[in-house]
Parts: sequence; C-alpha cells; structure tokens
Amino acid sequence: MQNLGVILRTFWEKAVSYLTLQMSLTDIIEIIIISVLIYYMLVWIKDTRAWMLLRGILVILAFVLLAVLFEMNTIVWIADKLFNVAMIAVVVIFQPEMRKALENLGRKNILVNLFNFDFNKVENGKFSDKTITELVKACYEMGKVKTGALIVVEDEIVLTEYERTGIAVDGILTSQLLINIFEKTHRCMMEQSL
Repeated sequence: MQNLGVILRTFWEKAVSYLTLQMSLTDIIEIIIISVLIYYMLVWIKDTRAWMLLRGILVILAFVLLAVLFEMNTIVWIADKLFNVAMIAVVVIFQPEMRKALENLGRKNILVNLFNFDFNKVENGKFSDKTITELVKACYEMGKVKTGALIVVEDEIVLTEYERTGIAVDGILTSQLLINIFEKTHRCMMEQSL
C-alpha cells in the first residue's frame, strides 16, 4: 500500500511540473475541444444500449489497472495479449451505435448542437399515478379475456432504437387505448387460425 502512495505522489508531482512548465494556449484550446467531444460522446452513448456495454468495459479496465498497480504479472500479460482482439471486438459490438452516430452527424447542424446547452431542462417523472392506473387496468382487462400483450416500459435502458421502428401514437395513455391496440391483433390472429 505504501508503494501505491509513492507512485501516486510521483505521478502528481510530474503532472503538476509538466502543466506549469510546458502548457501553452494551444494546449488549453486542445484540452477544451477534446473535453467537449468526450462529453458529447458520453451523452450520446448514455441514450443507447451501448451505455451498459461501456460500463462493463470500464469495470474490466479498472480490474486491469489494479492488476498493474499490484504487479499481478499474469493478469497484465493476459490483458496485453487480449488488447488487440478487444479493440476489434469493441468496433464489432458498437457497430450499430457508431453507424447511427455517423448518420446523425450527417443530418444535424454540428455547431448548433455543440453550443446548445439547455440548463433549464428539468426531468419530469416518467409516469403519473393516472398513467400507471390505466396501464394496470388495461392489463387486468386483457388478462380476463386472455389477450396477450407485450408492453415495454422504459427505465434505465433507453428504447429510442426500438421507437424508430414503430408507429408513434400521439395520444394520452388510457386503458381503452391499450385494449384497442392489442384487441385488433388478437382478432386478426383468431381469424387467421380459423
């Protein structure tokens, strides 16, 4: 543990001496640009399924960092050998999200999005008590007549990827609306089976 303190203290001293001696205006501008890009990349990732994957990757990197700090040579050797394969795997895993990001980049005005800070935005609760009551009522009514329904409620994992493939219904959620949406599917399935 004393070794870790010495390493961190040495790193801190070198970082402070480097920043005070060799920092120019260009370096400061470069740091600001990279910080803004990383911020917007993280905001974008948070709105996709990639957020959970990124969190998993960060946990693995934390374990590898601990292995380096405590000189666990076998784990460091394995991590070193897997690094090149992992880079290719990350590109393959994040391919849909990267494609979506490039499509959005082509569609939007970059300067407006970079400097559009909405500080007055307040996140409201997802559902009111009335909405929850209507959802439960619809499920109960459909259950009585054995109508199957797949209803997905967004929580931590954002579902915009699936919303794009559906049809937007600009309406207030009521039990009757849900029953009508799923009842039609139920009737069509009954007619097809006859």
